[in-house]
Amino acid sequence: MATAAASPARSRRVKPSGDPHGHAMRVGEAVAGVWHRQHGGTRIEVPIGLVAALALIRQKDEKGPDLKAQILAQDDTQLIAMFREIWSTHWIHRPDLIDRARILHEWLNDEEIDDHRAYLVRAVTKAALDQGLFDLTGHAEPYLRGQTDVLSPVMMLVRSSGAQQGLGEYHTPADIADAMANVLAAESVIDIQLAVKEPQRGEHIHDPAAGSGGLLRSAAQRLRERGLDPADFQWSMVDIDEIAAACAAVNSIIWSLGPRVTVACADSIANPNAVEEAMKHARAVFAHRDETLGKARIIAAVRQAQQLLEQAAPVAA
Repeated sequence: MATAAASPARSRRVKPSGDPHGHAMRVGEAVAGVWHRQHGGTRIEVPIGLVAALALIRQKDEKGPDLKAQILAQDDTQLIAMFREIWSTHWIHRPDLIDRARILHEWLNDEEIDDHRAYLVRAVTKAALDQGLFDLTGHAEPYLRGQTDVLSPVMMLVRSSGAQQGLGEYHTPADIADAMANVLAAESVIDIQLAVKEPQRGEHIHDPAAGSGGLLRSAAQRLRERGLDPADFQWSMVDIDEIAAACAAVNSIIWSLGPRVTVACADSIANPNAVEEAMKHARAVFAHRDETLGKARIIAAVRQAQQLLEQAAPVAA
């Protein structure tokens, strides 16, 4: 990751949030506010993708250099390179999920990112970090990262036509407040279902209208509270909204749902085979990843051999 020189070490704990859902909403408000005030436009996948990438970062050393300061100290070129590297690194490990999230990072492949876009990248990054994003997502412990779904309010609020207020004030629209309340109510349904039937390792937990995956987050949290590992279960999510499905894919990494996660972008009613088709696509993506890495290793080996030959040539002469 391209970073500026390390700042002095400080004792900085990434700590649990007392009100994680409210905290996530404040992150969403800050990101949506700066995006609309700075005339970000209709490509809302850009700010959502920036927050998603930041949420994939872990604070490796809580007593080490301040990660937020390091990130914001980078120049525009370094900052954009950092985001590209985050997605590339996670593609190596979970190419299926990063491919599903393609809409959130595809714009980074543009050959040239203009000054306004670079300014927006910095403004959104600063807004998210200033609101303490890492205090929600930077934990080493998956249970703490799973306290809330930070991408859901970001996604809803940047889509909101009321995101920009003339004086810079932000009031949560009623429909968004209702949507968040519905998510919290649905968590109670998960609690009841898990209380009625003891979950068994290997079970398939599925949401046919997953949004960004909030219900599966809640299910994973309840499993952990019972001493079970979500990685021992199979998870699948379907949503017709491409951005929501992309967020669900990223969230499954943030929440450490494990290796058996499938996210499909489809109408689950019109296409009952959406999960099976997504699994088939995932296998193809893994095969492509393996082929790409194989070629990269061959190229690296050839270059190393050439260097050794070049170093040995003067001796042989």
